Amino acid sequence: MTIFSATDNLRTDKKYVTTWNFGGLSETSTLFCSMNLIHLGLLSDRIPILFPVIGLEWQVGTGAESLSAGSFFDLPRLSEAIELPVVDWQDVKRVRVNRPWNPTDWTSHDDDELLGCWSIVQTFDESKKPLKRDEGPPFLHIDAQYTAVPPTVKLASSGDGWHTSFESLSHLLSAAGRSEAFSLDPSLPTYGERPLPPTTPHPKPDDQLACFDCLYWVWSEFVGEWERTHSPTWDAVGTHMHFSKEADDIATYYLQKAFGLQVDHEVPPFITIHARHADFKNLCKNPDDLKSCYTPLSEYVRHVRELTAELVQIHGPDSPSAQVKEVVMLSDEADPEWWAEIENMGWRQTRPYYEEIVRDYGRRWPGMVDSIILSRGAAFIGTSQSTMSIIAARRVKDWNKGPVRLVSSRLLFSYYPRPGLTNALVAYRLSGTESKITITYTWRRNRIIYAVVLS
Repeated sequence: MTIFSATDNLRTDKKYVTTWNFGGLSETSTLFCSMNLIHLGLLSDRIPILFPVIGLEWQVGTGAESLSAGSFFDLPRLSEAIELPVVDWQDVKRVRVNRPWNPTDWTSHDDDELLGCWSIVQTFDESKKPLKRDEGPPFLHIDAQYTAVPPTVKLASSGDGWHTSFESLSHLLSAAGRSEAFSLDPSLPTYGERPLPPTTPHPKPDDQLACFDCLYWVWSEFVGEWERTHSPTWDAVGTHMHFSKEADDIATYYLQKAFGLQVDHEVPPFITIHARHADFKNLCKNPDDLKSCYTPLSEYVRHVRELTAELVQIHGPDSPSAQVKEVVMLSDEADPEWWAEIENMGWRQTRPYYEEIVRDYGRRWPGMVDSIILSRGAAFIGTSQSTMSIIAARRVKDWNKGPVRLVSSRLLFSYYPRPGLTNALVAYRLSGTESKITITYTWRRNRIIYAVVLS
């Protein structure tokens, strides 16, 4: 007997779309999946259902919570802004959100419901299997059986990889698109993690509740368009994805602690910096001298000085936003000597409160608190190619009307070939100003390996 139903708490006169979040490693990866899902919902006239932010043990440690999307994003405000209901999975099924990690959440259950879904990865990956990640449908007591999407959903000129277009996926979810897909000869292949009994037919992708294995790499026109000044998905959805009051209040409390303030005192304006180091060390050309690959603190000081002057020009000398004297540095750097330099410069940090945040709120929250604090800056300095920095920069620009910079040093970045990257000099325009990036590149197994120096 089925305990859950895929249409529990779903109106039968409406159509829905969902995806199993890729990664779940951070608020940023969850944001990308959610943004793309919601944008696809807008284009296909379907109500999106947001997957939780998963707290797997191997990702963030023992006892990590799985948080509902609504515990972090302000979904009512988002729904009103985009004029489309946005649903949280906890409002559809009785899932174990906001509770510590439990291994039984990620394994098959006797009551798992059979549901037909679409697989993007199955079509474009060499394995010809859907994206297999532990945080998938078993969490929702769903046994997802996948049908490969038609190859026509591929984003034109995107090269290798799993890149698809919103337009083609939206057409696939229409009556005409479904009919075309199911009439292909040979028929689209199917796959399930658990083999079905011989007498059980493989379910076609559900029409009322359309589901995908991965919507991380969906674009309107260009691969990586959220890095550009104009990003249709960010403009239509991302800029409206504000944080919940609960999450905002937690971040405010730790900002006050970082500034040595009482809970009833207002935090003064500040510039935020995100220096991504930890995993980027694997991209360093000289692993024996990591400091040579990271942006020196003197460069951050220079950018702080320049942004302080820009704030005066943007807001006027009498504006509180122009009176910035404080800097908040957030980083995944573990070197105590590096942090000692930050402290000697008088810049604020939340690193001393990491264990307290984990103890009081859970292992998911330190990264989430950092994301919120970064978005509060009157201006922002981030790390080039870091998705967390790119999203923080967009938030500061849109929400605070603040100037931003993305800086980097000598790192290696690996990309699939993309049109337009043929010159040694390109312009990075997110900040509204052009920064020269010197690129040298070599081919390695169908990928271009870039050595990047951004001034």
